Amino acid sequence: MDKNKIEQKKPGSNQKGVEEDSPLRLTADLEGNYLLDERTSEMKWLGIFYSPAGGSVHRVAKMLKKKIGADKVDMFCVNDVQADRLLDYKNLILVCSSLGRSTWEREQRDRWAKFFPSMRKISLKDRLVALVGLGDHVTYPKNFVDGMGYMAELVTGLGGTLVGKTSTDGYVYEDSTAVIDDLFVGLPLDEDFESEKTDARISKWLDMVLPEFERI
Repeated sequence: MDKNKIEQKKPGSNQKGVEEDSPLRLTADLEGNYLLDERTSEMKWLGIFYSPAGGSVHRVAKMLKKKIGADKVDMFCVNDVQADRLLDYKNLILVCSSLGRSTWEREQRDRWAKFFPSMRKISLKDRLVALVGLGDHVTYPKNFVDGMGYMAELVTGLGGTLVGKTSTDGYVYEDSTAVIDDLFVGLPLDEDFESEKTDARISKWLDMVLPEFERI
């Protein structure tokens, strides 16, 4: 039996979030752990995943969906889904708060923190992933949108391809782990002190990202 790749068909819906009789492809990593790679059924075009619900992140996620077209995209709070739902989509937009690696790993207050362990068991190979991170450049100028930097590290580690990198021009901050080679790894937004810029920033960013998504 090929140890590097096997095909497995789930006989039922015992695993939460997996449709009944849904064929799944499993790929082994270097340590012999099998990673859920993709469903063999047809994938949808775009999914937006966000957390937490009820605040600025949720509001931004709804703005993204409206601008893209509600009929073109599905949106989920990570509180309500399993990580394998990501595999239903060719393209992904992940929206997170300003929490960074240390906070996420030390304190389980953000639902993304509880989502990460199961997310690390899937592969995002051949998927395009765009990130949106909310930060506060006044109160936390040295950690501006650090959460987006951690998310980028996780996504690339799972084989995903990042799109939607943003110029640092027009942003005021001291330091950020979300900046690599003088570019933000996604779209930074500050709903606390620059909410008046959010609409234009999202529109400009989508003009860049959506054509990338359309190529698949």
